[in-house]
Amino acid sequence: MKIQFYNSIDVNNHVPVVPAKKLVPEWYKKVQQNSSAHPGGPNFPTIKQCPPVTDMLTSGYIISCPVDITLYSKEEPANYKGVNAETHIDYMPSQHHWKMCPVDIKGKEHWTKLKHGWTVRTPEGYSCLFMQPFYFFNKDITLFPAVVDTDKHDVPVEFPGYLHSNNKTTIKQGTPLMQVIPFKRDEWQMEMLENTGKPSILEQGSYKDLVQSKKKFQ
Repeated sequence: MKIQFYNSIDVNNHVPVVPAKKLVPEWYKKVQQNSSAHPGGPNFPTIKQCPPVTDMLTSGYIISCPVDITLYSKEEPANYKGVNAETHIDYMPSQHHWKMCPVDIKGKEHWTKLKHGWTVRTPEGYSCLFMQPFYFFNKDITLFPAVVDTDKHDVPVEFPGYLHSNNKTTIKQGTPLMQVIPFKRDEWQMEMLENTGKPSILEQGSYKDLVQSKKKFQ
């Protein structure tokens, strides 16, 4: 299958989309396979040996911030706060009025919407999960996840979210913004069953050897 990323603003200077496996967090790269709680103590496996975490870190593709974007809150009438921005005109964020999603996180502050220029297209029947790369633990901004039918949606998906501070905050060029994970749409029905009491497959060996399937994102 093929996923396509079309740049609608600036092909030459835009920060490219890359497979997530090429942009894992620096802290994760430094973690050893095993560690101990104190010098000389017994070793135990670290997060580096957790296949589900590895799959999460390396699934899909990363859209990063195309330019430096400086954001800061501003007072508006009727006890609302807006978000001002300083950046290249092509990437100037827009905003959602607070009442469009009245979740009281920082009071009545409007939601900023970051632009990046990439249109994502997938084959018919495939959608994409857009979510902020969790393991980067961004302390400046939280972006909202969404599922988009990218086989039909033919414009860039803007990224709404909120700042963690009212002070000036600069999202640097190259900062990972969204992890895009394509998946095939299907219909599901839930079923609840009694536990059979049979031994779990994981009692017979490791998750990596018996459960994990290889996933390729090029």
